[in-house]
Parts: sequence; C-alpha cells; structure tokens
Amino acid sequence: MPHQIEAAGVVLVRPGEHGPEVAVVHRPHRSDWSLPKGKLEADERHDVAAVRETFEETGVRCVLGPSLGHRRYEVEGVPKRVRYWRATVHDSLPRDADAEVDEVRWLRRKAAKELLTYDDDRQLVDVALALPDTRATIVLRHAEAMKRVTWQESGDPLSDTDSVRPLNDAGVRHAYDLADILAAYGPRFVVSSDSVHLEHALSEEGCADDPAATTAAVTALLGIRDPAVWCTHRPVLPTVLAAVATGLGVDLDRSPFAAGLDPRLHPGAAIVLHRDEAGLLVAVDRVEA
Repeated sequence: MPHQIEAAGVVLVRPGEHGPEVAVVHRPHRSDWSLPKGKLEADERHDVAAVRETFEETGVRCVLGPSLGHRRYEVEGVPKRVRYWRATVHDSLPRDADAEVDEVRWLRRKAAKELLTYDDDRQLVDVALALPDTRATIVLRHAEAMKRVTWQESGDPLSDTDSVRPLNDAGVRHAYDLADILAAYGPRFVVSSDSVHLEHALSEEGCADDPAATTAAVTALLGIRDPAVWCTHRPVLPTVLAAVATGLGVDLDRSPFAAGLDPRLHPGAAIVLHRDEAGLLVAVDRVEA
C-alpha cells in the first residue's frame, strides 16, 4: 500500500460569451462532479501529470498558469495529495464518454460551484478566477554539465573552450525530461546562452565580460509578451533575476515575489514568471529539477 497517493489537477478556464468559464467533469464510477485531475504515473511529475490528466478527461491540451497549491484528504485510509494549477486552453479534440468521465461541462463560476460535489473544488474555482490569464516566462538553469576538470583533461580538441563543455549523463537524461516539463507552460520560443544557442549575454562568459549587456538583454526580453524559456547558468542567475526584479518593479526586500526570485537553483531547475496581458507579474513558481 502506498505511503501517500500523489495526484495532480487543474482549474481549467476559458473565455465565455458572458465571462470566464470553468470545466467540470462527471465521473460515473464515483457519481460526482469534480475538477479534472488524476494520479501520477510511475516517476511522473505533478505538472506533467496535470496536463496529461486534463487531456485524458476533457480532450483539452492545456497550458499551466500559476500554482494553486495542494489539497490533502484520505482515500480508504491512505493519505492523498493533489496539486493544482490554474490552466487555460491551448487546443482541444473531441472526446467520447467513457467509464472514467462521461460528461464535460463549461460553466460560469456560480453554476460550476453549484454543480461541483466537493468544497475543496469550489474554493479552488474562486482562487483561480481571482487570477487573470497569464503567460509564462521561464528562467531555466542549464542542466548539469561535465565537470570542468574532466572536460579539460578529456583530450577533446575543444576541451580548452568551456562554452562547449557538454552535459554529463545526468544532464542528458534531465534535458530529455525538460521537454515535457517546459511544454506544460506553453513556451513559443527559447532564448539560450550561446553555450547552446543564440544569446551571448546570458552565457557565463558574456555576463563576466559585460554584466550591463546581460541586464540590457533581460530588459529587452521582458518586453516580449510571448511565453518563453530563457536558459542560462548559475553564475549569471543573480544578474538575470536582479534585472527581472528591476524590470517588473519587484522590491526584493518587501515583495511577496522576492522569495520566488532567489537565484539559488539546482541544475535544470527553473523559475516561472506568470505575467498578465499587460506584462505585470501575477505569480512566481519554482520548478525543481
């Protein structure tokens, strides 16, 4: 018997003719109306599971917005934790009724809360609808690379060029995992240090040579509204995140967002900036490796 059941779900929101609508699902085997959710598969992450379960239960491919925290309860005496996100629609496919979910309804707040079976779900609807639709800017720390000494002693013809130092085995495995993790937030483009591609100002060498250029690059990137991933390195993160705080008007001594902008990240971990249509910061989430 598992020590704790892990699950994930969303409050799935779309624009409606008379205001935002929320998806609720009917589960015939439980005779209840609930929010889309389900148990994690083996070694699956909560964020990835939330997207997968939403598609399986509604036919909607969703994009995650701010985290809504988690709810705990027991199922037949076993503790269960469900993590939730506010989510929006990317696209959708027709879905036939089955034994898991036989009906999906899109409802305004009042009707959704009246239909939902559980108080926790009703509360989550209120929390989610208090937030606007957002777009994610993901500040990602580069996955784990080969140790510098190992690379320098490897005998590779390029071993004296640190910017081409490759990922180690763990970093390669994690890089594959990152594809699903980052896709959950719907990025449309990637900006990376030139240790991978494109932006020299986000590299260790670029920031060390000209930190003002790194700050200028971040300021320019904040002006782009499309969801994005910025990939950079541990020594560069303090400069990048200080520029983020300045650009978004976050007081690192007083703002509730300050803790989320802490530059101490493990390799392959990320900070997700959720911004509204005007570019204002709504929430900050941390995605651990």
